Amino acid sequence: MRNNKLFQVSTLTAFQNKGYDGIISIKKMLTFGDTGFGTFDKLNGEMIIIDGVAYRALGDCSVEGAILTDTTPFATLGVLGKCEGQILEINGDMICAAKKLNHYINHPEKPILARISGEFESIEIHGVWPQKNPYEALERIVSNQPVQVLKNISGCLVGIFCPASAQGMNVVGWHFHFLSDDKKIGGHVNTFSARHLKVAFNVKDELAIIK
Repeated sequence: MRNNKLFQVSTLTAFQNKGYDGIISIKKMLTFGDTGFGTFDKLNGEMIIIDGVAYRALGDCSVEGAILTDTTPFATLGVLGKCEGQILEINGDMICAAKKLNHYINHPEKPILARISGEFESIEIHGVWPQKNPYEALERIVSNQPVQVLKNISGCLVGIFCPASAQGMNVVGWHFHFLSDDKKIGGHVNTFSARHLKVAFNVKDELAIIK
């Protein structure tokens, strides 16, 4: 069943090997889940997927709606739904929050999909501008992106945890993307501190590649 799986486009190894060209349309990707994140063709923005809608955070972290005919080279998503009966409350910084999530959910061997909403005292994010061939290494591209530090802002994180068994397939551990409540700013999360965060989550059985 699709609800029991976390899906992804391509693999981390292929993506890090300069596999930045889109291979699946956003329209097709969204048939596999309502919550997740990724990037776009030629790294043209950070992707945040919430309530079945894909958003693009540009290099300046401003946000626009993605076009369904856009494509993605790498993304991870799944069905989150209402997650009734699976709600947590956490606060603190990003490292503390990750530890609390691991403690409360306690499924280190399985992928986890989460939506974390509330007020952030401080959050540092970055977007990305589109790249041109010949591509540079991902680490170099990311290190050259400007960051935005936002204070006292309400929004939500899409959080995905991948277990150690996902090495090479996806990012091991927790990885977060942010979207403000007014959907005007967002991006990949570097660090944050927050209070009164509400967490809805699903523990998935496996990671599966979208064909």
